[in-house]
Amino acid sequence: MTEKKFTDSIFMLWSTTPTVMLGKYQEVDTEVNLKYAKQHNINVIRRLSGGGTIYTDEGSCQFTLIRPINKKIIDFSNGMQLITSALHQIGFFVTPDSRNDLIDTNKFKVSGNAQYLTNDRCLHHGSLLFEPNQTVMSNVLHADSVKLKAKGILSVHQRTGNLKQQHPSWSPAKFKHHLNAAIFNSASQIIYHLNQKDEERIDKIAKEKFHNSIVYTPAAQSNYLKKQYFNGAGLVQLRFTLKKNKLTDVHISGDFFSDIDPQKFANVLEGISFDPATVYQVINRILLQFPIVGITANELVALMFDGK
Repeated sequence: MTEKKFTDSIFMLWSTTPTVMLGKYQEVDTEVNLKYAKQHNINVIRRLSGGGTIYTDEGSCQFTLIRPINKKIIDFSNGMQLITSALHQIGFFVTPDSRNDLIDTNKFKVSGNAQYLTNDRCLHHGSLLFEPNQTVMSNVLHADSVKLKAKGILSVHQRTGNLKQQHPSWSPAKFKHHLNAAIFNSASQIIYHLNQKDEERIDKIAKEKFHNSIVYTPAAQSNYLKKQYFNGAGLVQLRFTLKKNKLTDVHISGDFFSDIDPQKFANVLEGISFDPATVYQVINRILLQFPIVGITANELVALMFDGK
C-alpha cells in the first residue's frame, strides 16, 4: 500500500483460516474469549483500521480496495458502492445500514467495513459472511452489553446472517468466483501476480505489524470507566484516574473510526484539571486534528463527566 504506489485502484478478494480480527482501538480481553480461541486454534490479530471485532474462516471472505486519495477523510461510500453493486449483479440483495455494515433483506448483518488511511492512499476492507461457522463466531466473540442494548439484541449471533441463504446451492468457492468476475467486469483491469520478493516483503511487514505485543495490549488500570454507544459512530470507552482533581492514566478505546493515536490522546490530557471547560478545550483541540467519525468533543466531555 505504501511502497508499490500503483496509480490505479487495487482490488483483492481473500479468505483466512479461523481468525479473530480486532479493531485498532479495541481491548482484546473485553472482545475475545481468549481461552476458547486458544483451545480451537483460532488466530487473533489486530487490524490497523478502527471498527469492531470480526470472526472469519474459510466459509467467509474479505475484500480489500486500495485507492489513491487527495484528502485524508474516512469515507465508506466508494468501497461499499463497489461491493454492493457486484453483489447485486450476482443475485445477492444487500443494503448499507447507518454506519459501515451491509445488511440483507431480513436486516441481518452480512458485511462489516473499515478503513485505514495514509496521506495519499485509502485501504478499505470488509468482511462478507457467506457461510461462516456461526457457533464458533458466537463462542469466540464477546459483545459489550452497552452495545447490545443499544442495538436491541442479546448476542452477536442474533444480528448476523449468512449470504448463502440467498443462494443455498452455492459453495464459498463459487461465491468468490462469481463475485470476482462481477468486480472485473465492472471496469478494465490488469491482474498483478505477487512475486517472491513481494511475498518476502509481505511476510516481513506482517511480523512487524501483527506481533503479539500489539494484539495483547492489557486493559488500562484506572479508577473510572465511562462508556457509551453512539448511534452511527460506535462504542467509546474512557478510562481515567483522578489525583487531586487532575486527570491521569487516561485511555480511550472502542470500535469507532479515527486516525487518532490513543497515547497522544492520553498525553495531552495528563495532569490537566478535571473540569468540563478545561477538558473540552484539550479534547476539542486534538479532535480538530484527528476527528473521531460521528463523535464530537462535547459528547466525549459529557461522557467523561457523566455521573460525576
